[in-house]
Amino acid sequence: MTEVYAPASRNELRRWPGTVGALVLAPLAMIGCAWLAQRQDALVVLGAVLALLVLVIAWVMCGAGPGACVAVFGFAFMLFVGPAMGDYVINDRGVRHDAVIGDVSTYWRKHGDGRACTAVTTDTTKPSAYEVDDPDGCDGDLAEGQSVTLVIDPEGWLKPRLSRHVNGVAPYLAWTSGGLLAAMESAVLYGRHWRRGLRKPLSP
Repeated sequence: MTEVYAPASRNELRRWPGTVGALVLAPLAMIGCAWLAQRQDALVVLGAVLALLVLVIAWVMCGAGPGACVAVFGFAFMLFVGPAMGDYVINDRGVRHDAVIGDVSTYWRKHGDGRACTAVTTDTTKPSAYEVDDPDGCDGDLAEGQSVTLVIDPEGWLKPRLSRHVNGVAPYLAWTSGGLLAAMESAVLYGRHWRRGLRKPLSP
């Protein structure tokens, strides 16, 4: 018997609430998880668990193939949008203090030695010491006694940075985050609609 296909408009209408939910809630959830990861403490684990849960739900909703793409693009989106938000927030609300490098040390890490600097504020009533790692500005040209500008998040969410590493959102982070978001949304649409078929069989 030959099957005749016609647009499954009613089925498509029923899919739209789930599709819109996936398109809106999944990116928002990934952004929230990425922001949790910027805390650099136990919340990193919580963010990773929540992100995994969101991506598994999106995978199930979109089917195996497109769902895998959603998971990959979503995870990569989280990795880039988190640092982008951190760069924006520390540049926007960070408080700058005059400081001096009190100590420079090295530590072992998987891909080579890392550097850690102790920056002591000099423009406050009571000097305070903050540790700054190499990703946050403790570069190889710093030495004990050198004057620097320390940028501190007044909310205490982000780690302190030296001003040389506070320049707003890097263009590559913004463009990459936008591209990954568009790819994730495209995979959601494909999985929720075109892959599952826009036609249904009718009796001849």
